[in-house]
Amino acid sequence: MHKKKPDENGFHVLLVLIAVLVVGAIGMIGYVVFTNAKDKASADVRWSYDERKDAWYVQQGAAPTCKEPFVFDYTPVNMDFATSVGSGGEYRNKSYKVHGIFALSKSSEVKLPADATLTGLTRYYEGDPLEIQYAVSFDTDCGIAFYFDHLYTLSPQLQALAEQQPEPKVNDTRVDPDDAPPRIKMKAGDIVATETGAHAVQRYGIDFGVVDYRQRNEISKNPKWAALHSEYKSSEWYGVCWFDMLPGEDAQKAKELSLVQTDTRRVAKHVSDYCDNADYTTLDFNDGRPADSY
Repeated sequence: MHKKKPDENGFHVLLVLIAVLVVGAIGMIGYVVFTNAKDKASADVRWSYDERKDAWYVQQGAAPTCKEPFVFDYTPVNMDFATSVGSGGEYRNKSYKVHGIFALSKSSEVKLPADATLTGLTRYYEGDPLEIQYAVSFDTDCGIAFYFDHLYTLSPQLQALAEQQPEPKVNDTRVDPDDAPPRIKMKAGDIVATETGAHAVQRYGIDFGVVDYRQRNEISKNPKWAALHSEYKSSEWYGVCWFDMLPGEDAQKAKELSLVQTDTRRVAKHVSDYCDNADYTTLDFNDGRPADSY
């Protein structure tokens, strides 16, 4: 019978210990990598605009990939109250508007359409008689941003933040970066506002705009159009049509309501630089500059 050398048992024990240490080290490395990746993914993602490159980029965190097609989890307003829908990417009152409009027959609750981070909140006075109005903006981590204006009563959470903002001024919606609200993450379906519009004059609609940080819109690639829209590139070059972002039947309803003629001065049914269902773009009138009527 073969006899083990005196130190053979000790050698086997040493091998086992080494194996245990190696496996433990690999496990620890895996845990650290997983934890770091998880922390990185859950970190506050911040998008910023590079003026030199005319492009948005991720300044902080790791942006996840947006779902495609990108469809909101919720329609922001009660579409049963919608009487018409205005497109983004057109002139209104000779001012170019990136945002669209939900015209409403009555005040509506406003829901957050997707998981997003609060990035802006301002209050101001507007109208005759003057009424308080609120504008609120949000960024999704993957690079879709959206904002609301003409909110009348905010949710309790946002109302508390609004009360910490500077005193409202007349027709002044500007936001001082030093007075920006805290960046809070909110979930799709959270209440943004409980009432909308200007109640004194019985107008209940809101502005709603969407900007896609990930890529320029098609019309911005037209040199003539781009030259006319060189002051607000970060929004006008990245504005999008949000009709197809609405869930379910609301997308088709928004498209149909966008054809409702609410301004009798206009000849064209639908003008938009962003929406495919529009009859015209702004380049079809007055060389792309503001026009009294279409």
